[in-house]
Amino acid sequence: MVGVSADSQERNDEFRKALELPYALVGDPNGDVLRAYGVRVPVLGLARRVTYVIGRDGKIGHIYSNSFDAEAHVAKTCALVESQPARLHIQ
Repeated sequence: MVGVSADSQERNDEFRKALELPYALVGDPNGDVLRAYGVRVPVLGLARRVTYVIGRDGKIGHIYSNSFDAEAHVAKTCALVESQPARLHIQ
């Protein structure tokens, strides 16, 4: 699993540590990945908080969006992933 954020790698590392996330976070300050997944808000230059759960077959199995509550977002996403480990590629 991996998370992508528009923030710097240093900020992502701090965020991951603070929330004790069980997956890596990658910085995308240029926004290439964010644009590819359609989560960049063009006018404001911000990114929406969206999680795509991608199955072993490479298909998106679930999309969860919550831009205002990071802890709830993390909890719901982790619960979903933990409930479906056979369908997902978890390392």
